[in-house]
Amino acid sequence: MFKKLEEVVELKIPAGSTSNSYSFQPQAGLVIGCVIFHNEAPNTGMVQASIKTDNGESVSAMSHIENYRSREAGYKEGCKPLYLETGNKNYVFEVSSDKAFDEEFRCQLVLIYENDFTKNC
Repeated sequence: MFKKLEEVVELKIPAGSTSNSYSFQPQAGLVIGCVIFHNEAPNTGMVQASIKTDNGESVSAMSHIENYRSREAGYKEGCKPLYLETGNKNYVFEVSSDKAFDEEFRCQLVLIYENDFTKNC
């Protein structure tokens, strides 16, 4: 099986809405970090994001979406650190705002995997 170095999870929040979530099952492996890239949809509210297991356990607590920004360092060094052995579990990516979006809000959660092909996950 081909092991990816990254995985992308896309999420959209329609205009007039304040939140959305997406359930996904990433490939098995060690996620060492993540970043969220998003459009600049008009919204003067506080936009937050989180990652949880499907049973509600927090992987990355709900926090301002800029906490997930790229830090403009090296590829791995510039991401929000996570040390998550994914296994065959399901996860939920959630984004919410305290004010409705005037236009569609689009974002991508990019999971970055450890680059060690000698381990079987």
